[in-house]
Amino acid sequence: MKYILVVHQGAIGDFILSLPALEAIHRFYPEAGFKFIGHPVILEIIRGRPYVKNVLDCSAANWAPLYHSGGRLPATDLDLLLPADAVFVFGRSSSQIMADNLAHSLDKPTHRLDPFPEPDIQLTVADYQCDQLEELGIPAMPPPEAIIAPSQQDVLEARDLVSRNLEPGKRLVLLHPGSGGKNKLWTPTGWLRIINQLSAQPDLRFALLQGPADTQIVQHLRSQLDANSLILLKNWRLGKLSALMSNTALFVGNDSGITHLAAACGAPTVALFGHSDPLIWGPRGAKVRIVRWQPETLANMVLEPEKIPAQPAEVEIVLDQAREWLGI
Repeated sequence: MKYILVVHQGAIGDFILSLPALEAIHRFYPEAGFKFIGHPVILEIIRGRPYVKNVLDCSAANWAPLYHSGGRLPATDLDLLLPADAVFVFGRSSSQIMADNLAHSLDKPTHRLDPFPEPDIQLTVADYQCDQLEELGIPAMPPPEAIIAPSQQDVLEARDLVSRNLEPGKRLVLLHPGSGGKNKLWTPTGWLRIINQLSAQPDLRFALLQGPADTQIVQHLRSQLDANSLILLKNWRLGKLSALMSNTALFVGNDSGITHLAAACGAPTVALFGHSDPLIWGPRGAKVRIVRWQPETLANMVLEPEKIPAQPAEVEIVLDQAREWLGI
C-alpha cells in the first residue's frame, strides 16, 4: 500500500475548506492510506473515511525540529512518518521550512499548498487550493465536494441524544450564536427574534451550541428565554457534533468553523456573515444560504454561495431563509 503524508495544522474552518483538495488527492491516489500531522480533535470529522490510517498530533514537541531550517527528526520520530510516498503540507510561506525538512528526511516528492488566496485574487479557498493541485498534475477542478465521515461511535452517541431529547415527530434546530472572533458575532437581538418566532412551530426543538469562546453570548440568550426549553450542547466533540448535524432540520450560525462543519455535513444552513468576504470564506453546499449583515447600518442582504446580490434587506431575511429550509 502507498502512503501519503498530509500536514494540516489549521483550525476547524480552515481544515473543512481544505477537504475538497484532500478528496482530490485521495482520488489521485485511490489505494493509498493517509497519515496526518494535524489536530486529532479536528480530524475526528473524517475518521470514518477509509483512507485515514493515522493521525499524529501537530502540537507534540517531537515535531519541533521540523520548524527550523535544516532541522532533522530523531530516527524514532522519523519512523512514525514512514513509509510515505508523497507529502502535502498545507501552510503559508513560513511552512516551506517544514516542507523542505520533510523532503530531505523522507526523500519523497513534497509539495506545499498555500491555503488562502490573497484578497485581490477573488477565488474561493477550495478553488485556490485545487488550482495548485492542477499545476502539480493532480486533477482537481471543479473541486470535489467536502465529505464528512465521523466514526460509528460518534454516530451512535449522536443518536442517543436525539432519542433522549426529541419526541416522535419533533425536528431539531441547531443554533450556534458564538464564534472565535467577536467581530463575527451577530446581534443577540437577532438571535432572540429567530428563536421566539420559530418557537411558534410546535414540531421544532432548539439546541444551543456552546464552545469554549461562546459562554457569554449563550448565557445571555438563555437568560432571556425559557432555558428549560433549550437543549444545551456544551463543548461537544467535533466528531459527535458532525454526526448530529447530519440529521438536523436546520442550522443557523455565525461566520465560524462550526458553520462550515454544518454546511459540509449537509445540514440546511443559514450562515451569518459580517466583515468577512463570503465569496472567499463562506461555506459551500447545496443547502447553504448566507445572510450578510453590516454592523454599521444593521442592514442585511441574502447571499447564495455562488450568486451574491448587492441589494440590502432587513434582518427578517434570516427568518425567511430559515422558514424556507424548514418548509413552513
